[in-house]
Amino acid sequence: MRRQPPGTWQGPVLLAKPGAGGDWYAPVPDYELFVDDVARDKKTQDKDWRHLTLWRDNRRTAWEMVVETESAGSGRAVYRVLGSQGELLARVTRRRGSIFRFARTSWRVESANGPELRARKGHVVAWFFWWLFSPLWAVMLALILVGGEFPRMPLTTRWRREGHEVMHFEDDEYVVVSDWPDARLIYAVAMLHWAHPTVLSSWSRPTS
Repeated sequence: MRRQPPGTWQGPVLLAKPGAGGDWYAPVPDYELFVDDVARDKKTQDKDWRHLTLWRDNRRTAWEMVVETESAGSGRAVYRVLGSQGELLARVTRRRGSIFRFARTSWRVESANGPELRARKGHVVAWFFWWLFSPLWAVMLALILVGGEFPRMPLTTRWRREGHEVMHFEDDEYVVVSDWPDARLIYAVAMLHWAHPTVLSSWSRPTS
């Protein structure tokens, strides 16, 4: 990323291959993307509070969209995705997973002008095997001291529209597999998801 402004991180890079056949391509606009990630006030704001701005240029003179927190607390957060004119593009609801409720982290994206997207983190089978081998965690933690790696939690997340996959996150990449009328919303979902790394995940949240 050239001339990256201080206090920002690179916008999401998406790969896409809609439909059957065809070449892979990146559905990016013809400009560089920079994300401002505002740090939350830990005393007054919930851990799921986020405020992200996607800028078109490194001088931050034109922003493409803003993701702001509408409400957050008790494991549930609602975010508004606003376009460059302040128009509402979507509301995104994230419910945090819980080992006590055996619940996976879930996402619900309600588009202002289209069908909604839904997603859950990890596949049920992957979570089953992850917990099945949990008694070995103590040994695995010890191996970290000699250069070993702790097994990642199941992270694959698939956003679906009416049962059909639109985009998935796997191996630290976002891949779009179906056309979507407004690419801005896909970028908003990706950057909001990336701003929510989990414990033992393979990436860490970029900091300002």
